[in-house]
Amino acid sequence: MEVVSTGSTSLEIPGYRILKKINQGGMSTVYLAIQRSVGRQVALKVMSPVLNADPIFSERFQREANIVGQLSHPNIVGIHDIGRYRSLNYIAMDYMAGGSVSDRLAKGTIEPLEALNVTREIALALDHAHGKGYVHRDLKPENILFREDGSAVLTDFGVARAVARTTRMTNTGMVVGTPHYMSPEQARGGAIDGRADLYSLGVVFYEMIAGAVPYQADEAVAIAIKHLTDPIPRLPARHSLYQDLIDRFLGKDPEQRFQRGLDVVDAIDQLIATLAGKPSTQSTQLNNTSVRISSLVRALLMTLYGTVSDKIATVWARLRDKPLNDNHQRAEQATIMRIHQVIRQAPQRKRRQWLFRSLVTVSVLFAWVLFSLIGYKLQWQSGSETLDGAGRFSAELLLSGDKAAESEAPVETAATGTGAATESDPQNQPAAAADRPDDDELPAAAKAPTELSPATEIPASEGVAARQPEIDGDAPAEDPVAETAPPEPAVFNLNVRPRPGDARVRIMNIVPRYQPGIELEPGKYDLEVSKPGYTTVRRWIEIEDSDLTVPIRLDRAWYHGRKMRSPLAIGGRGPEMTVVRAGSYRMGSDRRPASSPAHRVRIGDTFAISTHEITFEEYDRFVDATSGALPGDAGWGRESRPVINVSWRDARNYARWLSRQTGQKYRLASEAEWEYAARGGVSKPFWWGGRESRGRANCRRGCASEFTGFFSATSAPVGHYQPNPFGLHDTAGNVAEWVQDCYLGDYSKSRRDGRAVEIAGCDQRVIRGGSMRDPLDNVASDYRTGLGEDTMSKEVGFRVVMELEQ
Repeated sequence: MEVVSTGSTSLEIPGYRILKKINQGGMSTVYLAIQRSVGRQVALKVMSPVLNADPIFSERFQREANIVGQLSHPNIVGIHDIGRYRSLNYIAMDYMAGGSVSDRLAKGTIEPLEALNVTREIALALDHAHGKGYVHRDLKPENILFREDGSAVLTDFGVARAVARTTRMTNTGMVVGTPHYMSPEQARGGAIDGRADLYSLGVVFYEMIAGAVPYQADEAVAIAIKHLTDPIPRLPARHSLYQDLIDRFLGKDPEQRFQRGLDVVDAIDQLIATLAGKPSTQSTQLNNTSVRISSLVRALLMTLYGTVSDKIATVWARLRDKPLNDNHQRAEQATIMRIHQVIRQAPQRKRRQWLFRSLVTVSVLFAWVLFSLIGYKLQWQSGSETLDGAGRFSAELLLSGDKAAESEAPVETAATGTGAATESDPQNQPAAAADRPDDDELPAAAKAPTELSPATEIPASEGVAARQPEIDGDAPAEDPVAETAPPEPAVFNLNVRPRPGDARVRIMNIVPRYQPGIELEPGKYDLEVSKPGYTTVRRWIEIEDSDLTVPIRLDRAWYHGRKMRSPLAIGGRGPEMTVVRAGSYRMGSDRRPASSPAHRVRIGDTFAISTHEITFEEYDRFVDATSGALPGDAGWGRESRPVINVSWRDARNYARWLSRQTGQKYRLASEAEWEYAARGGVSKPFWWGGRESRGRANCRRGCASEFTGFFSATSAPVGHYQPNPFGLHDTAGNVAEWVQDCYLGDYSKSRRDGRAVEIAGCDQRVIRGGSMRDPLDNVASDYRTGLGEDTMSKEVGFRVVMELEQ
């Protein structure tokens, strides 16, 4: 084996100029490099050459590139290139200059609002990945990176797997993941889905604001047991406001957690909006995360208590000449308990005990005064209609603390001797509530405490109009607060006109939810418009100096003629499928007794159908996975030949297996769907109309097929003949095809909505399309016959339908 040095001086990858080493792990080394073709800085991840002989590591390395290549999202690392040079496998991906969450935690805890933002962005990334069918399985601080603009990005999909293959066990006895961040189902090696990733995200969120992981032990097994059995951890008192989020993140049962990433986003958006004094007007599924008055008061007091406690602990340690560790290293067993150990080990001195008790007394007294001021404010406002309809008041009042209460207290003036309005003086009556601006509409200077002259009267509440009394008949003096108030920033209306009109509109880089005509300041906004069954549009728009109207039209995600293949959990991909639009047509033919009466059928939903018949290569993968019996190929060859010698039950079981492997819903086509797709929008018996049939299909007489002769006939490889107008191959001839319906002698009991006909005790199923042994007339679109469910024939195969989200 060739040994290649990993030093930056000797490493060479064609097309890249290595600048320096960024990081190194047991599996790979990451370098900062320049991609010469475009002059772009990239993170070049190079697999260790000694691991190339191990197929498990090579598969994991390649899987990361394959998975990320399918995930296009602003909060998921982007892949630019993948390749192999000599003994080196490498991936070129986005370079993240902002480091990782782990790097930031090494410097101390992360501010709660910043932690909420990081959690929100990673939840969006996970929702996108889960929607594409992938579970990350190893979410931890080291795998959350930051761009230069501070946005969080999810990386390292090396151990990700498709959702359909939900086991945590890659080999017997081997559990994948990092113990501190594993969900309970991961720890026990059970089946997982995207909710396991959300559990891990909750652990990371806890660590970001608390400074330590929630469950700690010396051994990995002990950590796993704690994840399985210990109660959900409690946050430090100063962060109790976020405990509801932790409870939803870390539920032992996946059903008790957030169910998808967007649920996390909604909960965080509502929490941030409430803290900002602008609660969302839209309902959310997470009502238990809404912030009420009691929660805000409790959070304020707990924050005050926690801050004072931290200061006391710091002063205490410094008095002992053993300052706390400012670097806050993230060793696995490093916790806040070290502070308590330092305090317990400190020598007891009367002078320091007296100082400690004094500080505690002062902090309690300060908290009591603050609570009294808030209680006074709440009592006063109960008669001033400051409570909203939900019984909650502005978070801005609570968060402003004693300064807000102090600035709004009544002040006596020299001119009148009191600041209170009296009933005998009508000029001093409170202004109507509708005539005063809301807190959110006031400029900052108008809310802040200001030095005022003795002759200035300050109202006892926001409901009292501020004025200056007349002196010696002169005109009222101008309000000094108004003189210093800066002009309000200009705002403009944004209106998004989506088509279809019920599409969801979101502005991703601001907290307020979009409403038609929302007022925004000039700047750039990240706009997303989406609707199930349509392609999502996401773009940056800019508001300059006028109102902005943005028309956006969404395209159908399942456009007619689209080709696609679903990934299988065991690896590889399913059969190629072609999207067929909804529509109506005249089914059957009055010239055949079995196909009459001809009748109108409407296919109400767009669906996808196999581009060609299921091949031996595709069917053999199913047989290998289920340990079934391989069907014979009649000596004609396997691989790309259509599978034969399969019964109707075999075909149905294959469709069910595809559903389990892909997470999509596969089934056999109904007879109406099959004929609609086979005709390709043509009303005549053959999709090629009345033109010459020679060379257009594989049949016995009339097709001039090279695969049939006077004494023999064989199947042709799929796709050998040109497709019909819908892009489907071999809907006429080659092999006949099973469909879902029970076979009846005519269409007297047929349905007009395109669904399959099912009857009790059915023992025959419909086959359509004719085979290589049939004459030309029997490969027409309207030809049908029946066959027993358990019959196997070398002339009969099948194709499948995949239902699409509408």
